[in-house]
Amino acid sequence: MTEIRRVIYVPILHAQKSSEHTGSALQNNTIRGIKNENEISAVDAMWEGIAAKIEALNLPWRKVRIYQDGTPVCGNEFELAMRLARSGSPNYSFILDLIEKGARLEGTENMDLLIREYDLLSQLLMKAKGVDKKTANAEYQTKSSYLLALRDEFIFNRINGTLDKGDVALVFMGVMHRLDKLLEKKFLVSYVIYRLPFRSVGSIYNA
Repeated sequence: MTEIRRVIYVPILHAQKSSEHTGSALQNNTIRGIKNENEISAVDAMWEGIAAKIEALNLPWRKVRIYQDGTPVCGNEFELAMRLARSGSPNYSFILDLIEKGARLEGTENMDLLIREYDLLSQLLMKAKGVDKKTANAEYQTKSSYLLALRDEFIFNRINGTLDKGDVALVFMGVMHRLDKLLEKKFLVSYVIYRLPFRSVGSIYNA
């Protein structure tokens, strides 16, 4: 009998100040409009809530592998996490806390795809004022959705190829990802969801 591998899936929002520091500026993982201090504080509160829920799971930390969107397979994932935590990212500060408990941070994303996503967003932001914004945004959304699907496929294969029997995958993904639908085909997936006070998030945070 094949042992079922376990995935704990955590859909998240990235505060704008955090996503800017990743170097990828992935708009797919950032709900537009999270700019003022109250909203950023709400995202910080989200991480406090997520941390409390994850702590309550009493996971076997030395068997936990962390997969974080925007973290490329690069060989210096821990150093990247430290740099982002120092820059004020509550996301990566929490990840460092889990690493101290014995968890392991895995490279998660394909660097080339992240660069393509960054370039695509940069092109949108640099569009001339005379260009129709509606058309430019529609073009961006089409191309970005395609890239997001490629990223999800890569992450799925990454988790499938690195998660050993008996290990637990702790997966932090921006709310626009559909990675969980891929994971459900091969893993036992459970969810950690924290309610956020943003109407634009929709029903995903209604738990």
